[in-house]
Amino acid sequence: MSALLYAATAFAILWLTHRHVRPMTRGAALVLLVLPLALTGVALFTGGVYGPVDHLYQHDPLRVYAQKYGIGPAGNASATDIASEFFPWRRAVQESLRRGEFPAWTAYNMCGEPLVAEAQSAPFSPFTWLAVLLPAAQSMTYTAAIVLFLAAWGAFLLARELGRSEAASLVAAIGWAFSASIVVYTQTAMGFAAALLPLLLAAVHRRSFALLVLALALITTAGHPESLFLNVLVGAAYGVFELVRRREQTWRTIGIAAAAGAAALLLCAVALLPLLEAILQSYEYQQKSGAGWIEPDSNAVVLGTLATNFFPHLHVRPWIVPSLGLLPVETAAVGSIVLALALFAVWRVRSAHTWFFAALAVAGIAVGTRWPPLIDFLRSLPLMQITLMERLAFSAALALSILAAFGVDALPRRGVRPTMLALLALLGIGMFWLSRNVVLAPAYGQWRPAAELLFLALAAWRPRAGMLVALVFAQRAVSEVETFRTYPARAAYPPVPVLEPLRGVREPFRLVGRGSALPPHMNTFYGVEDPRGYEALTLAPFFATEPLWCGREARVWFNRVEDLTRPFLSFLNVRFVLQRDEESVPPGWRRVLSRDGLTLLENERVLERVFVPAQVAMTDMTGQQIVERMQDVKDFRGIAWIDSPRPGMRENGPGRITLRAYSRGGEYAFDAEMQRDGYVVISDAAWKGWRAFVDGKRVNVDRANAAFLAVHVPRGKHEVRVEYRPWTFVVGGWISLGTLLMLAIRGGLKPRPASGPRRA
Repeated sequence: MSALLYAATAFAILWLTHRHVRPMTRGAALVLLVLPLALTGVALFTGGVYGPVDHLYQHDPLRVYAQKYGIGPAGNASATDIASEFFPWRRAVQESLRRGEFPAWTAYNMCGEPLVAEAQSAPFSPFTWLAVLLPAAQSMTYTAAIVLFLAAWGAFLLARELGRSEAASLVAAIGWAFSASIVVYTQTAMGFAAALLPLLLAAVHRRSFALLVLALALITTAGHPESLFLNVLVGAAYGVFELVRRREQTWRTIGIAAAAGAAALLLCAVALLPLLEAILQSYEYQQKSGAGWIEPDSNAVVLGTLATNFFPHLHVRPWIVPSLGLLPVETAAVGSIVLALALFAVWRVRSAHTWFFAALAVAGIAVGTRWPPLIDFLRSLPLMQITLMERLAFSAALALSILAAFGVDALPRRGVRPTMLALLALLGIGMFWLSRNVVLAPAYGQWRPAAELLFLALAAWRPRAGMLVALVFAQRAVSEVETFRTYPARAAYPPVPVLEPLRGVREPFRLVGRGSALPPHMNTFYGVEDPRGYEALTLAPFFATEPLWCGREARVWFNRVEDLTRPFLSFLNVRFVLQRDEESVPPGWRRVLSRDGLTLLENERVLERVFVPAQVAMTDMTGQQIVERMQDVKDFRGIAWIDSPRPGMRENGPGRITLRAYSRGGEYAFDAEMQRDGYVVISDAAWKGWRAFVDGKRVNVDRANAAFLAVHVPRGKHEVRVEYRPWTFVVGGWISLGTLLMLAIRGGLKPRPASGPRRA
């Protein structure tokens, strides 16, 4: 099914390209179609999972099953985010759509989060809609394959727009699609967005309104705003270059670009408006807005990062000697053959385009090294202070790939063989020096040094266009084939016997793993909620509560829970804990089940998800001040702090809550029987966008305990409904729908051929 879905998607794109954008031969189309199979083919055709499944087995509860499924140590040190975020996000989006809900909210982590605003789950990407037709873990194989295809297709199209031959354009396609950064990020929103950069540049080159809207919309819905910004930055630079170079129809071109940008923004309003609203509420925004949120790198780190661009075997390998650790993963590495062809083009093909892409390559590599003086300057510019600028290394990889296409078409000129031999000698000397002076941690890619030298030597022996296509493909496939491995589908999130008792629990509850057990968001695949998380956006007040239940000293790459006696865990509706057998059972907890060296504990003091506290402290204190007051509370059933401009302590209720319905998509329906007026508290994160109704009448949603929900309910029996429906999502949806209809009408009323030339 994965292979059929990939083939159908890729074939449709190629057919539409051939018919409406630029004709291509069947041979070129076939190469583009099968290119991703070099890395993902086994998984696609066997129904396996291509990705960092091995990371799941480095922690409990799957650690004990590693031998059963043939899993060894994690091979790719950079893939933690893919295993802990992108796989589970895909499952959350899939579940929302299967429930017939828009993917606005997910309850699985951080006491709930706005799935639509978090963006990196890409809930509005058409490729996500296709992927969710597959089982969640296997759908990531499809995603990896389609990202590689889109990268190759876009680079091929851009090179053809620049007048390159099909063979030369295929070299550019392979170099870009199999560049080290694209391959390592194939299953992330950043990789997806970056892969579409050449499509954006091709649209700029053609001055095509339709193609610009398509490129910008696909990049936006890929779900990585930072990459959208960087792509637009590069696209704008290329647009200015083309305006200066052509010096014709300047205002018309600017008008097309502005109109396309506006149309794309309106078309993606349903994704962008919730994101903008959520960003301003996040801890990450506060952190990145502050000065010095990234420490400057040492000269040794700068030089080491620079070296990864030219020696791909250094990529994603922690440095032991010198002790530099894991260097930035973003790199311009495209392989020695592509690099040699690019260098050849720079000094033998003297054209405006070669100079532009050479400048882009140098700039991307320079920024990617995070050299402090350059970074300090760029950070002084608008918007750049909250951007990880080293990700411009992606654009350097694309620039080198496009330059290589120019180099292939310049083969009749003298100098290509000396260029390749000179680079071969330099790389050989460099690798020898590195082997004597640098010690790297064991990792994947053991064949990379040989591939760099051997295939470059073969290319120098017979530099012919067709041969170079084959050699570049072979070199990059050998270099990147171990970036991710293929695992049988049964190895991805297999059954865990100790968690089986949770299937019978009907009311909402949360589970945590003690220490490093059950790293988030693994819980998503087991249908249980967890207050911990590792997120792109974290509600700032929720982050402020961490000292109450997990402690900042316990944070490594997620907020770990060590001390089970903290009362705030009960407030968070943490009913169960997974720990190792040898760990003690603290007071207030009881053992439920022990299996395979793991124990499931139940909290005897847990508070219901929806409850009525005995007292409320109405306060106008800041969230941090409220957290400080809550440090000494032993039982949060007795008191809750409610944000109010009229401070004071008062009795609350009492009342009885009967939960009638609950959805992980962000909805509660319950009956409240109140003896007196009072507040009902819900331990879900209080992102903006929650709405409450008492007997069908809209009422305010207040904030309780610094970061959670509260609804005031009058005396008597009432039906209460609380739902997450941010106005930005609703308004954005109508704007997107209206824009889509207008674009469809425009396309139907004014059919016309693409503005660019149509030549084979």
